[in-house]
Amino acid sequence: MALIGYVRCSTNRQMVLQQIDALRDAGCLHIYKDKAVRATAKKRPGLMAVRKALKSGDTFVITSIDRAFRSTIDAIIFLDDITKDGVTFRSLIQNIDTRTPEGRRWYIHAASDAEYERAVISRRTREQMAAAKRRGKKFGRPSKLSRKQISWARKALKTDKEKTKIEIAQELKVCPRTLTRALSGI
Repeated sequence: MALIGYVRCSTNRQMVLQQIDALRDAGCLHIYKDKAVRATAKKRPGLMAVRKALKSGDTFVITSIDRAFRSTIDAIIFLDDITKDGVTFRSLIQNIDTRTPEGRRWYIHAASDAEYERAVISRRTREQMAAAKRRGKKFGRPSKLSRKQISWARKALKTDKEKTKIEIAQELKVCPRTLTRALSGI
C-alpha cells in the first residue's frame, strides 16, 4: 500500500522540483518523472514505468491532473485500468480521491477541464501567431543569407557556368545545402 507519485513537465525544471516537493510532502516514497515531454505524447517512459510499478492497494498520486493527462479519454482509460488492478488515484491540487463515487466524478471533470484548457491555449497561440504573421513577424531561425546574397548567388550561377554551388557556398561562408535551400525559397 504505497503512495507512488508521478511528475511531468514540458519545459521548466523548477516546475518539476515543485511537483516533487509536493509529492514528498504527501508521503510518496517513489516518484517517477517525465521531463521535457508533452502531456499529449503517447509514449512517456515515466508514466509507463509507474503504470508497471503500481500494485493492488497502491495509490497513484499527482499534483494536478493536467500533469498526467490532457485528454479526457486517456485519463478515463488510465483510471479504468488502474482501478481494475486495485489502485486508487489522488490529485493534490484538485483534492481528488477516486475511492469514492464523488472522487471518480471529479476526476472526470478535472480531466475534461485539462483537455479544454489545452484546446483554448492552442487556439489562442494559433490566433496570436496568425496575427503576428499578418503584421509581418517572421518565426524561426534567421536566414544565414540576405536577399542580396541570394540574388548575387543566382546571378553567379547563371553567368559563370564554371562556378559550382559548392564554390559559391564557400564564398558566402555557408554550407551548400543552406545555399540550395535559399535558392529554392525554402
